[in-house]
Amino acid sequence: MIENIAPMSKRRRTDAGGAARLGQIGFTIISLTVSLIAVLIPLLFMGDVTGRLFHEFAITLAATIVISAAVP
Repeated sequence: MIENIAPMSKRRRTDAGGAARLGQIGFTIISLTVSLIAVLIPLLFMGDVTGRLFHEFAITLAATIVISAAVP
């Protein structure tokens, strides 16, 4: 993501190339968010003591990841 953000912030361009790079950045953020949440989903369905320990941890991390993706 830094490779896309750094040149745009230096040039401060609003041309079509800048819009394309913003699309790439947005796609990267969404794909990272979805993949991290997909990793946490199995923790929600674990059983026994381990599942009870990781249940709150998984919910907290998933909520934090979604919030960090939504806040610019």
